[in-house]
Amino acid sequence: MKPFDNGCLPESNVYFYTATGQAREAFFYPLCAGHYYCTPGYYVSRTNYDSYLLIYVKKGSGCLEADGASFPFHDGQAVLVDCYKPHVYYATGDLEIFWVHFDGATSRQYISLIHQSLGHVADVKNLLSFEKLLDKLISMLSSSNVNEALCSKYLVQLLTEILVSQDFTCGDRYSGIIEDTISYISNNITGQLSLEELAGRVGLSPYYFTRLFKQETGYTPHEYVIHARINIAKFYLKSSSFPIKEICYNSGFSSESSFCSTFKRICKVTPTRYRYNQNEK
Repeated sequence: MKPFDNGCLPESNVYFYTATGQAREAFFYPLCAGHYYCTPGYYVSRTNYDSYLLIYVKKGSGCLEADGASFPFHDGQAVLVDCYKPHVYYATGDLEIFWVHFDGATSRQYISLIHQSLGHVADVKNLLSFEKLLDKLISMLSSSNVNEALCSKYLVQLLTEILVSQDFTCGDRYSGIIEDTISYISNNITGQLSLEELAGRVGLSPYYFTRLFKQETGYTPHEYVIHARINIAKFYLKSSSFPIKEICYNSGFSSESSFCSTFKRICKVTPTRYRYNQNEK
């Protein structure tokens, strides 16, 4: 249908969709989407509209006001808005945008991650791919044949494209270091894997390496190694008849007593109880 927003030119289009209960419980789902051609008079101000908004700027420029700050945007950028909170956005010149209001599943966590890592406005590196995904989504909403699982897939792909194409706070170099370290830990899980060893192999001080590793993973290096070993032990406790002592050493623990106490601290049950308790996963 044709929008009647102030500042929208006649060639603009908007589509609305009411998701099923299943989609609301399981998927990312769209509420409405559009392709707008705007004049400098385009202006939207809301106290809230329960959803999240992704805007892709095809041409032109504008500005978002949210969370007590202003965020200018221009062509080739994506704008992410938490519409559960007050927000304003507007054109500062002629503007062409694709946009979608969406919600569901882990939308809040996704948006929070992007805001924390990249801010409210982010450059889109693969413009053609990003625009094609949005066009597919909007085209589906304009038809009478909406596949909700596919809509969810497109939304996740769009958000993931923003995340993986950006330089995070620590830069690609440091993200690569952490990825390499995680791979090294996985391939050497029965080794000592001390902080000094892990930091030394990437040429960083133990203090800075720990800070960087936790920033990227949410764990200190020691915590990550312990959880990785526990995950291996959990798999073999449920999937084999190996003795607990054998599982302990093959998971990288140096003693059975250390393994049992660490397992109980993290999993809240002993390895034996975990193995035979049908409710433990």
